[in-house]
Amino acid sequence: MENKTPLTKEEVLKALEDLEDWQLEFKCITRRFYIEDWAKITAFLKEVANAIEKTNHHPDIIFHTATKTITISTTTHSYGGITQADIDLAKTLNQSLKKILG
Repeated sequence: MENKTPLTKEEVLKALEDLEDWQLEFKCITRRFYIEDWAKITAFLKEVANAIEKTNHHPDIIFHTATKTITISTTTHSYGGITQADIDLAKTLNQSLKKILG
């Protein structure tokens, strides 16, 4: 079950210090993932889908095939801002990327 504890801007900025490459953008946190290898892109997208299913938290995802870039933005729509669920999802996706890239 996702933790929808609302976070202040200060708490979000503090959490981002430990979240490699994630940035605050408006009411979301966002990261652009660049993955060179198509097999690894596919594996990462499967990890993203699994994380979404497991947490029931649904980020916005943009996949640019020309640049091999996956942009993920997450916010808690029911709260209207960033919650612990967004931070947890970002951590999970960072771990997934490290696992895939080795």
